[in-house]
Amino acid sequence: MKKSMLIMCTLMLCATVTAQTEKVKLGVKAGLNISSLTFDESEIDSSSKSGFTVGLMGEIPLTENFSVQPELLYSQQGMKFSYADADVQNSHYKSTVSLNYINIPVMLKYYVAKGLSLQAGPQVGILLKAKNEYQDNFLGYENYENLNLKDYSNGVDASVNFGLGYQFKDRFYVDARYNMSYTNVFKDATSNTNYIINSNMKNRVFQVTFGYFFN
Repeated sequence: MKKSMLIMCTLMLCATVTAQTEKVKLGVKAGLNISSLTFDESEIDSSSKSGFTVGLMGEIPLTENFSVQPELLYSQQGMKFSYADADVQNSHYKSTVSLNYINIPVMLKYYVAKGLSLQAGPQVGILLKAKNEYQDNFLGYENYENLNLKDYSNGVDASVNFGLGYQFKDRFYVDARYNMSYTNVFKDATSNTNYIINSNMKNRVFQVTFGYFFN
């Protein structure tokens, strides 16, 4: 967390000090998340969860080929799980873990061609909501529950992004990124959180967004 904040502050300071006469651009962006959590339980099936991301972005030129793009994004993340006991008739479990963040990525962009950029940079996420909505059936008895996981979660997520971006007509923008977290989502996995949760889970997100720069 401290390392991520230090990197982002350094990048922003460099942008402020060395920005060229080119105009700083501001814009909006929105897109699709395909998210998952690192998970090593072999008996439980897991699948990715789709969600959306939306927010603000800016681009600060540093040199002819380099720029910094800070962003402020709302992001829906998480994962889906399922389990069926082959030895017990009418026994199954389905779960959706939903994690909502305010993410603050700072991307260093290198333009390899006109409009086309390679991107990498740190990200800090602030957890807004965490829940596990699940349904289970044991011997025909249905059970539905929506568990609040916020108290068992780490409030801050530190991660890194890698991606590609393309800007055309100086206003329209599209990018694709892969986000890897290096902090654990959950700090405390107890019986109250349901057995699906463990303290070694980390966020993984593939993201495609479209944006528009106002100036």
